Amino acid sequence: MIFLGVLLFIAAEIGAFVLVAGQIGFLWALAILLLVSALGPFIVRRVGVGVMVHTQQRLARGEVPTRDLLDGLVVLLGGVLICVPGFISDALGLLLMIGAVRHSVIQATGHRLARRVQSIRLGSRWVTDTRPPMWADRPVPPPDPPGPALGPGDETEP
Repeated sequence: MIFLGVLLFIAAEIGAFVLVAGQIGFLWALAILLLVSALGPFIVRRVGVGVMVHTQQRLARGEVPTRDLLDGLVVLLGGVLICVPGFISDALGLLLMIGAVRHSVIQATGHRLARRVQSIRLGSRWVTDTRPPMWADRPVPPPDPPGPALGPGDETEP
């Protein structure tokens, strides 16, 4: 079944290339494919760095970056699609680089995976996500503000 799906996708890519080449010419269509495939890694890198920064910030706060991990997974999928030559795969990959589209895809399909990823191990400790799921109808309350800083020799907060 997967093999048939791959064959249909390849046939659709060839058909799209023939249609575009018929409109703008073979060399222009080829140049566009090569340009998008060459610029794809730069686009993915730019978007991926932003996702990585958000993930690191959440980990530093002791939170499970469930949404950010899913975001990174969708960016990776979009990057693979951009690097595969073809107008359909390039269009899908570039669409996945847009935050609103990416979040819609995550909301539509990612909730099953997010439900399973509730805690992760960081070194010798486990970080658990206690927030309601991202697809819940209720708003997520803001985190508690940090308490006063402890001075030298202080063991507990007042």
